[in-house]
Amino acid sequence: MTVRQTLSELGVWASAELTLDPGTTMASPSWWGADSERYSARASVADASAGSAAFVKVMEPHARDYVDIEGAFAAATAAGDTGIGPKIFISDSDSGVLVMEDFTGMCHTATLDLFDEDANVEKLVALRASVHGVDGVARRASVFDDLAHARNLVEKVGGALPADFDWMLRTLGPAQARIESAGYDVVPCHGDGNASNVLVLDDGSIRLVDWDVAALMDPLQDIGALLAEIRPFDSDAREVFEMAWGSFDSALFDRARIYGIADSLRWALIGLYCDAVKPGTHEYSKFSDWQFLRARAGLRDPHFDDRVRNI
Repeated sequence: MTVRQTLSELGVWASAELTLDPGTTMASPSWWGADSERYSARASVADASAGSAAFVKVMEPHARDYVDIEGAFAAATAAGDTGIGPKIFISDSDSGVLVMEDFTGMCHTATLDLFDEDANVEKLVALRASVHGVDGVARRASVFDDLAHARNLVEKVGGALPADFDWMLRTLGPAQARIESAGYDVVPCHGDGNASNVLVLDDGSIRLVDWDVAALMDPLQDIGALLAEIRPFDSDAREVFEMAWGSFDSALFDRARIYGIADSLRWALIGLYCDAVKPGTHEYSKFSDWQFLRARAGLRDPHFDDRVRNI
């Protein structure tokens, strides 16, 4: 079934002729447009009285293997209801179609340089923290759960793991054990620190999009994913951690940084899996290579063992 037919069946301007223009994608290391097709949809002139415009996200079939689509769409809907994300008009997890508020021409996608300014970081940190009060995030999983699932997917399709992958898991293992034995409370979180998941509207406000890994999780995991993206070095990350947590605690900071390393490894495996099941593009493999590089850098940091002991 085509996207047009699916939208018609879902009642998106069923009587109107739609113009669907594929959304743009970004080059690696961003992960935008790789696991879904995106369209800016407009109703025909005959239906213009409805003021009808929407942004349509259609999940790729392979994304179902590593995304809880029903849970992700529920989280996106809840976020839209509270203004944290775009308002959702139609959510259909069976077809993988999410129809949402369209900000085309009224916003741009955030890039890392935007968060060189403290004021923008404060705005983003506050928005991510507001997710903690959102009802509708039902999935419960840690990055370590997702990492194990992604590894199973790669092995199932015979994906080529890097030669040092076992070393990466062995090195990360004691940190995971200490985090899990210490225990933690969970709250709803967005979970993905990628800057391209932030829409910047012309009025200066921001929205979070792409709720594919949203879950009830340790809030330090969410902070760690953000730090890995916008503040890879400790000297810069401490200030943002304090901004997000409310105070600085070295043990909790180290836990967040370890979560960030695990998050990079999780995305590296997902990229590797996608490259195996949908070959023909270097987008997935480049993304995977970049994330493995980030994970290695964290695991080889001279302070990594101190982080583990400090948890």
